[in-house]
Amino acid sequence: MSNSLFVMTRRRKIALLVSIVLTLFVVAALSAYSTDETSKDIQDNWDQRAIKLRPRRKYNHNHDRIDSRLSADDYDLKHRQHHDGVHSPSEENKKRRNNNISKHPKTQATKHKKEKKVKKSGPTPSVKMAANTDDRFDANRVLQLFSSCRKPDDEILLDCYVDAYEELCKLFKAFGTVFGFVTSDVVEKIGILREYRKSPEAEHYATIQSLLNYEVEKGITNNKKKASGSRTLLRLHRALEFIEELLVKIRDTDNKDKFSTVASKAYDDTLAKHHPWLIKKAVHVAMYVLPSRADLLKKMHLEDSENGMSALSKLIDELKIIFKITQDLYAKDNLLDLP
Repeated sequence: MSNSLFVMTRRRKIALLVSIVLTLFVVAALSAYSTDETSKDIQDNWDQRAIKLRPRRKYNHNHDRIDSRLSADDYDLKHRQHHDGVHSPSEENKKRRNNNISKHPKTQATKHKKEKKVKKSGPTPSVKMAANTDDRFDANRVLQLFSSCRKPDDEILLDCYVDAYEELCKLFKAFGTVFGFVTSDVVEKIGILREYRKSPEAEHYATIQSLLNYEVEKGITNNKKKASGSRTLLRLHRALEFIEELLVKIRDTDNKDKFSTVASKAYDDTLAKHHPWLIKKAVHVAMYVLPSRADLLKKMHLEDSENGMSALSKLIDELKIIFKITQDLYAKDNLLDLP
């Protein structure tokens, strides 16, 4: 009895094992059949899936940019080439891709937009530079800029005045690096005035006359929160007197004279009146390292001749006119002593 039970148990084990093997075989066959049936559908829907994936696939595995304007066929080709180990498409495929990109609606619209913009704008007009990009001091150019500032009624255009002053500022570079602090201060004042010309109140800062009239009327000439246009321009106006006097010394002195002494005299007669003791001492020390008159003329690109001194005299005369007009305007409104 026990022997028959043992046999039956062994038979059951064999039957169970056979059923498991058959089950696995059927599952594998069904899986293969399902794969064959669905592969055709996957291939037919490849273009649609490629289009959906394209916006999110900015780069392929080789970090080559995939242009969003590629057609579905080109995208499919590029993807297949990568997985097949082919990374460089044939010339025919390149041409087809370029043609598809050029015919794409976005490409055509961009091209049409550029052509329309060029046609509407026409040729690019020549831009007249207000200030020379060359770092060399040019007396004739400074004269031209300051002369163009004055209108027939002696109104002084602020934009032109600032441009002329910026050109005149190059003179300090000829004096050496010790006058760098002067240059930086002048550049700062020029920047403040240009900001006023870009502000919503720009129309009130078109000329020196309109600037003073507007700020006097508004009572902001001595604004504590922000440097007023009147105060800023006054600093440039005072420095202009010093520059004018310095140019006179350059014109009238001889090369035998010690130019540092002559320049100190020009400073004492002009700007020193508005500076505290400490700044006066610092300026006098800086004067000692000034170049000689002959070297200074070379740096200013002026000849020590009748023609060279004639050009310098014309510039001096124009600076005197500009200074007098501005001085009278400030005196009229009692603004010469703005702190």
